[in-house]
Amino acid sequence: MKFLIITPACNEEKNLPDLIQSMKNQSLLPSKWIIVDDGSIDNTSHVIQTAALTYSWLSYLRKNKTDMRAPGKSVIETFYFGLDSDIYTEYDLIMKLDADLILPSNYLEMIAQKFIANPNLGICGGVCVLKNDGQYILEKETNLDHVRGAIKTYHRDCFISIGGLLRQMGWDTVDEHSARFKGWGVLVLPDLQVIHQRVTHKEYGFIKAAFRNGKMLYSIRMDFILLIGNCIKKCVKRPYLLLAIVMFLGYLKAFLNRDQLIVSRELGSFIRKYRYKKLLERVF
Repeated sequence: MKFLIITPACNEEKNLPDLIQSMKNQSLLPSKWIIVDDGSIDNTSHVIQTAALTYSWLSYLRKNKTDMRAPGKSVIETFYFGLDSDIYTEYDLIMKLDADLILPSNYLEMIAQKFIANPNLGICGGVCVLKNDGQYILEKETNLDHVRGAIKTYHRDCFISIGGLLRQMGWDTVDEHSARFKGWGVLVLPDLQVIHQRVTHKEYGFIKAAFRNGKMLYSIRMDFILLIGNCIKKCVKRPYLLLAIVMFLGYLKAFLNRDQLIVSRELGSFIRKYRYKKLLERVF
């Protein structure tokens, strides 16, 4: 299957060489890999341009920064800057790949095999791990029912049927529920481990991330009971109760401000039913 990979990159001169090396070592090479420099002020562009001279399947694009980086929105704007430059219907699989990762050598091959084996598979990916005292451990953000936004691969037809990705916070939640809503499968491969070279949310902070997640839950029409369920899950992570309170406040602010709802009533109803089903499975 033909892979089109888009990697948004901003100030990633330290991490990109490792990702490029891991891509070079893939048992199945991408048909095309576009790395978009999102206005870096370090040597990110040089790293990409140098590699592009060596590998015919790698392309470089530069996107001039027009505003401050915003979680969710900025990365998808950069992703589309790369995707819009290509006719992606020529490819079977579309991958959004972050710049601070190291792939196992069989990553693309294993992902392709899953899509070949299951024609109804719409979204697939491995899991992210962090190096800790010489060992690799799952990131705390890992959920085996959810493919991390950093390593998502879409079947082209699924990508088209869900209307692509939202250009705002919550895109990597809405895409999966939209796919399921339209009959596509979502698969996480826990044995396919990708090394994440820095902790998720480190750039913006865990407190801010919890507040934004609370607002996002409102935007996808989560109800109060499901909000409390998400807050309870936050209580088991440092700094424990604080993250739960901040998430609740984020939801409350979005509710009081009547923030924009980013999914339709029908999709919102589907999301709630799906979340309740998963909640009952955990209980029973």
